[in-house]
Amino acid sequence: MFLHLVERLMATQPELTPVQAGILVAAREDIARDSRTFARLFGMAHAIVLRELNALVQSGDQLTVTKRDARTLRTHYLPTTDRASPDNADRPPHSPAG
Repeated sequence: MFLHLVERLMATQPELTPVQAGILVAAREDIARDSRTFARLFGMAHAIVLRELNALVQSGDQLTVTKRDARTLRTHYLPTTDRASPDNADRPPHSPAG
């Protein structure tokens, strides 16, 4: 389901990279709302996630940074608009296990 939502978001916002779309979907679905968790869950280098997250934050109003750890660079964020959500009409209710 996650990949389906990422693909749909990229179709509606082609300016997003796959990682940026993944960050937005993961934040909206409460899968990952910080850079280290996202990097760990998806097997990515934290530096790549930070680069994509910073580009995403600078390019618009879809995420709000809520906290940054100066030592580890872990960045916490929340979705700020419904743009992070493709049309949810055909989506089953959210399940933390899925």
